[in-house]
Amino acid sequence: MPNTVGTTATAAALVRLHEVRTREELDERFARDLAGLLPETDLAVCTNEADERSVVRFAVGARFRAAVGGDSAGLTPAVWLPIHFRGHRIGGAAVGRELGDAERAELADALAHYGTALANLTLGQEAQRDANEYFVILQALEQGIVLFQEEDAEALKARLLHQAMCIVEASAGALYVLREVGDANSGLALEQVLGIPEELVNGFRGRDGVAWPDALLSQPTQVLERVDGELPLLAPGQVPAVLRSIAVVPLSYHGVDAGLCLLFNPQTGAAVSREVAARLQSFGLLGAALLHRLRLEAVHAVSRSRERELQIAQTIQQRLLPSAAPVTPGFGYAWVLLTAQNIGGDYLDVFEARPGSVRGIVADASGHGINSALLMSSFRSTYRAKAPDQRVEVLAATLNEVVVDEVGPTGMFITAVMYELDCATRRMRLASAGHTPSMVFRARTGTVEILDSDGPPLGFLAGATYGNHEIRLESGDVVLLYTDGITEAANGELDMYGEERLSAVLRANAMGSADQLLAAVRRDVGSFCGRERYEDDLSLAVVRVE
Repeated sequence: MPNTVGTTATAAALVRLHEVRTREELDERFARDLAGLLPETDLAVCTNEADERSVVRFAVGARFRAAVGGDSAGLTPAVWLPIHFRGHRIGGAAVGRELGDAERAELADALAHYGTALANLTLGQEAQRDANEYFVILQALEQGIVLFQEEDAEALKARLLHQAMCIVEASAGALYVLREVGDANSGLALEQVLGIPEELVNGFRGRDGVAWPDALLSQPTQVLERVDGELPLLAPGQVPAVLRSIAVVPLSYHGVDAGLCLLFNPQTGAAVSREVAARLQSFGLLGAALLHRLRLEAVHAVSRSRERELQIAQTIQQRLLPSAAPVTPGFGYAWVLLTAQNIGGDYLDVFEARPGSVRGIVADASGHGINSALLMSSFRSTYRAKAPDQRVEVLAATLNEVVVDEVGPTGMFITAVMYELDCATRRMRLASAGHTPSMVFRARTGTVEILDSDGPPLGFLAGATYGNHEIRLESGDVVLLYTDGITEAANGELDMYGEERLSAVLRANAMGSADQLLAAVRRDVGSFCGRERYEDDLSLAVVRVE
């Protein structure tokens, strides 16, 4: 076998290894250099790959050619020389014959050049990939900033779909959004279509009855290619000839599913590069974030609209309360209505129907909130119209028929206690329709009388009749009317305020004015519950004889 060492020209060629741009070019050029360095010598160069195998990259001569691309463990060389880079073994060279000292030295030097060139090329490619990915991230961030500034929802979705199509140079695309962003089971709705008839997209069906495109939402980002005229996951016979492939890009970030983007006939093919894959992944995150933002903005807009409507309703409902107490010498009046929400289902009223004749009511619709407030608003109109001319027991029966008609089969009802007061005779007549007991403080004895209900709640039973309580009031006497929001108000231990505690506050503060008594009850309820807002509407009315 010849024993010829490399020339100066060969040494210069080794230096030029560092100028190559691809690994294939590096292997091809080094193979020529080795052929000139060791003519008529069988030689194979092996490198350690990412999967920790040593693979035969290329061979010179005939002996090792069949092993190219395979595991280097199958080689039986006469000489094995390692390839190192900065102390790390990155491969080796298998030589088919024994080498002289000079040949070994020349080959070792050549392998050192190759190892350095290979390592630098690999590091350079990785740095370039990292730079490309960083550029993609910056580009996505820039595009995201622009899209996040878009205020028109439809324009945003169209621009989002167009951006996705540009990533893979798709000829058409479709953007689906979950009906409830964040709920993968809510179903997809087609929001935007570009470059393809919407009827065609809507006509797609999945295989074996699987919903399309909902079945793709759980799939990873991928390209589905046509095989034997059909596309995976699409029912047979549905694929038009022009449709070769579909890129599937689920839109999701931080566990929030938002939708799905389908890109038709992407130019990338099934083999998506690392850079394109990174861009698609960034797009999936960006798209999900934008769609989630749209959803949050829509919810916020609805919430703001409802809040404004509730504020208006609350203002209107507050204006339905009496604006001033009747001016009737010898009597004091006070009242308060606290709603559990913006608007409530309690109602109270007091007004002078004619000189010296006062009408009043405290009522509570079942539940609380909008439905109760609407029912009570209608109820107030009827009460105001009927109260001046009807005795309380007749009035209760009249109101009952009205409420029966209004609530229908809803199961709603109203409890109420209403009174008529003759200021000249100090006589009061009360009728209670399933309402909480009324309390009458007698100044002469210091005791509290309890007046129970005289009939069922309004709206419970058509044709119901009601009785009444007729009482004569004396100086210092107090009549206390209230809703169960007071007696059923609970503290942190879930103990209810109760009638006994309310009666005790009435006895202790009855000698003060009506306003002072009202303030005392409010303080005591608040102190008992430890808060200013309650689970139910709370209403209280006081009539005091001076």
